[in-house]
Amino acid sequence: MIGQIKNIISSFFYSIASLKSGAIKYILITGFIALLIFGVMIWGAWMLAGYGASIVAVLTPWQWANESTLLSFIIGLGLIIGFILILKYILLIALSPLLSYISEKAEKSLNREYDIRGFSAATSAARSVRINMRNMVKEIFLTILLLIAGLIPGLNLIAIPLLFIVQAYFTGFGIMDFYLERHMTFRETLGEVYRHKYASIILGGIFMLLFAIPVLGAIVAPYFTTVAGTQYFLKNRLNLQPTTYHLKPNP
Repeated sequence: MIGQIKNIISSFFYSIASLKSGAIKYILITGFIALLIFGVMIWGAWMLAGYGASIVAVLTPWQWANESTLLSFIIGLGLIIGFILILKYILLIALSPLLSYISEKAEKSLNREYDIRGFSAATSAARSVRINMRNMVKEIFLTILLLIAGLIPGLNLIAIPLLFIVQAYFTGFGIMDFYLERHMTFRETLGEVYRHKYASIILGGIFMLLFAIPVLGAIVAPYFTTVAGTQYFLKNRLNLQPTTYHLKPNP
């Protein structure tokens, strides 16, 4: 456990310390797409709030529900929270071709013996949909259970930390797969990530904490966590020490 945590944290910090100018364009592209998706989802949630409030008002017997702006605000806030819950999965799926490409370039930079076999955006996207849809269903189910447990006195003290751990694990799972998709089947990946579950939790936690930073977090979180996950597995596979690298732009 300690080794996994130490290695993933060191990989993350080295991914920042070794940043070169050639990687800036990847950060900007992934960041722009992430901000665009985030903005569209928040806007959509707020637009749907009015329709949701109208439906709820019709179903309730109270006259105030038909006139209350507070009801629209509460429904809108609820929709935004729900969208944020699934936002990271939409981001990982939408960005999967680019993040897989970034991971592959980082692997080549770290392991000169690795032969890039040819990047396929369609294959990467299909794999990401399968992985992240599975993770999203499991996370939503466990989140509901933990929210219910949080209503029980005593259990609420552990429900909130467990909620963060669950979300971090499945987020880290999706990020790690940008490396694992080139080396393992879907079934093999399930076992491999579980064996590295502590690293997955920390990597996903880093992503979530970064993403909580307005604007800047959405720009930097996908790139740095993807590269950190790639370096983590390479260090374990090749017994490498923390190293520096950079992504060279194509000629």
